[in-house]
Amino acid sequence: MPESIEEEKIDLITVSGYKYYKDGIAHIVTHEDRTYDMFLNNSSKIPIGKICKDIFEVTVPGEERNFIKKNDRLNLKVNGIDGRIYHDSIDMDSCTDGDFDFSMHLSDIRDKYISRMLSKSSFDYTYDILTLSIGNKSYISSEFFDALQKLGIYHLYVISGTHVAFVSGILFFTLKRMRFTINVIKMMMIVCLLLFLSLNFFSPSVFRAVLMAILLIVTSFFRQKPYLTVISLTAIFQILYNPWVMYHAGFQLSYITTYLIILSRTYWQDRGPFIQLMGITAIAEVSTLTIVLQQFNEISISGIIMNFFFVPLFSFIIFPMVIIYNFMVFTVFPVFADEIYHFVFTLLKDLIFILADGIKHRFSVKSPNALWLILLIILSYMIIKEICLGNFKRTTFYSAAFILCMLLLNKLSWFDYTVTMVDVGQGDAFIVEDHKNNAVVLIDTGGKFYPEESQYRLSDKTVLPYLKESGVDRIDMMILSHMDLDHTGEADYILQKKQVDYIYVNPSDPAFSEWYQSDVPESFDGQFINAMDTRTIDIGDMQITKLFPLKPVAGEDSNQHSLVVMMHAGQFSFLFTGDIDVDIENELIDTYGQIETDILKLAHHGSNTSTGEAFVENTSFKYALVSAGVNNRYGHPHPEVVQRVDSVQVFDTSRHGMVRFHIKGRKMCVETKLQPGLNHCIKKELN
Repeated sequence: MPESIEEEKIDLITVSGYKYYKDGIAHIVTHEDRTYDMFLNNSSKIPIGKICKDIFEVTVPGEERNFIKKNDRLNLKVNGIDGRIYHDSIDMDSCTDGDFDFSMHLSDIRDKYISRMLSKSSFDYTYDILTLSIGNKSYISSEFFDALQKLGIYHLYVISGTHVAFVSGILFFTLKRMRFTINVIKMMMIVCLLLFLSLNFFSPSVFRAVLMAILLIVTSFFRQKPYLTVISLTAIFQILYNPWVMYHAGFQLSYITTYLIILSRTYWQDRGPFIQLMGITAIAEVSTLTIVLQQFNEISISGIIMNFFFVPLFSFIIFPMVIIYNFMVFTVFPVFADEIYHFVFTLLKDLIFILADGIKHRFSVKSPNALWLILLIILSYMIIKEICLGNFKRTTFYSAAFILCMLLLNKLSWFDYTVTMVDVGQGDAFIVEDHKNNAVVLIDTGGKFYPEESQYRLSDKTVLPYLKESGVDRIDMMILSHMDLDHTGEADYILQKKQVDYIYVNPSDPAFSEWYQSDVPESFDGQFINAMDTRTIDIGDMQITKLFPLKPVAGEDSNQHSLVVMMHAGQFSFLFTGDIDVDIENELIDTYGQIETDILKLAHHGSNTSTGEAFVENTSFKYALVSAGVNNRYGHPHPEVVQRVDSVQVFDTSRHGMVRFHIKGRKMCVETKLQPGLNHCIKKELN
């Protein structure tokens, strides 16, 4: 993919379908040979087939600016989308009728089906029914999605091979009871499966399961069961249709699970139904461990147990209820059925939330390198092999070895410390890791939202995935320099998502009381440390010393109350200056004289109200850091500030993206996301 893509404007779009969300829809539109998702500010719904004229700006996500796996541009390619359009509204007078193609007819059928399903009840369970009927994951709230992932049962709540197998079984049983011949039943099942596929947007798991079922039905006419050939052909078809699908987690999980179940079936085909269910569930769970680890950086400790409980529950209660609901929607839907469905699905979701919140099911695991992955794949294979052979002792041994590798992967590090300047746009967020003591300090959180994707919190795109991929589930201390939104805006959300032991803050900041009352979640069970009473803190082997303020500061400007802290990470020191101005810098000079540090974070994102000439002359540093947004409206960092520090290397998130400092003994290596040519290492001389 190109490193940068300029926005383009198009003057004509054709509406070819919709994507559905709880709070609205997105239009799928085409222009020439390109496909886009279009989001309108109003709730209008442009009919399928309409050709509309206007000036539409196409946006494509930029290159990922942090060292994280999340890649919006790759996700677009995987889903067959070339960009997004955000538009206020469309004047219907500018739209004309176009020709309907086959895909538009399918989208129109799908739209009418969804409208019918939602019209039968005012309860929210209809969205659950739709999710389980047509695989629309956008109806799942982020909280419920997290709960499903924690329990390892997310695959049951979206369309997967389990659903296809169940639908096929119901079809076969029903048609057989109607006394159709076996060949007629097979033909009718092929037609029904193709219709089912058309309603499910050709998702990887549905495509694999439906196509495999159809090919197996076709080969059964010739009394053949070439399972491996069939599953391989479905994979080849999908890759030829969209090569990017290989990066899709669902594609990887679907095929590796299916392959291993097929390859191990000879060990289970003569066993009883219960033993088959237990064995295949265990194999399916183990086979996905390394993929889940590589894709999502987490491991479940209860997935197998939860699947043993929820797979039968969904198979014998939930799936049949979904099929019955679909039947009643198009025939007779009694009032009492509405209440029963509301009760059952409310109870189901409450149970899932209770189990998800009751204990910790998943643990973050550091991103493994190639050698670790190879070792984990070998161990996974050995576990599956011994499960098939029924050797309990060896299964336990290899499982213990796998768990030990997980623990070592999180504990071992080549470096002593890592200090990271996260690219959070126009704001500050720094992460300091003491690898030997597994201690983590977060200094500020950032706090700007992306307007076009306001459903996502900024930290969900920056700080949180980086912590997860670093294997961090717990933050020892959160330091909030002051209460401005661009420094504390994501604190509330991070406190909900991660365990934070301590918050180091200046309560004399005039905005503190309001922030404390509105942004500190009730679930927070850590402690606050008053920065006015505590000047020095040790976290692991990291030493934190507050340089300012030493006494309460007058004034209502939160910037004037910024904490200035010196962080010592082994042999190197970092000076974090918040948003102080020149007057406070002069106070620091008066108090401490010459200040020596290795890395200086320029105050107020490189504003010309800070980093005065006197402060630069009286501060010794080798690197300067600026955390600022690309093309920000303030013009940060200001040219005169950059000129004042031109004698040292300046790292700026607006130009370099995320910047990391890896420290081992007297050696420190610098790594930038967007300009790897600047990467280098230095060695500190002994005094």
